[in-house]
Amino acid sequence: MDSTLRRVAFEVHGRVQGVGFRKFAEALRTGVTGWVLNTRHGTVKGEAQGAANTIERLVEALKAGPMLSRVDKIDYKYIDVLSSENGFVVRPGRW
Repeated sequence: MDSTLRRVAFEVHGRVQGVGFRKFAEALRTGVTGWVLNTRHGTVKGEAQGAANTIERLVEALKAGPMLSRVDKIDYKYIDVLSSENGFVVRPGRW
C-alpha cells in the first residue's frame, strides 16, 4: 500500500452537470482532501489529495462518472501537495 501523498487537478468534460457529478466526486473522497465545482463551461473541475493509490482509484472512478453522466474526456495532472488543507468541499458553481 503506497501512503505517499499525491495531489491531482482534474477537469471532466461531457454530460457532467445536472447528473450528480459533484456529489459523486464528494462520495469518493474517503481519505481525500480537496474540492470540486461546476464551471461555467459545462465541466466539473477539482483537486484531490490523498495516498497515491487512493488518488489513482479516484481518477479511474472519475473517468467512468456516476450512472447518469457521460464522460467524454478527463484532463488531469499531478500538482504539488498542500499541507494546510482539511476536508473535501463541494464548491458552488462558477457562473
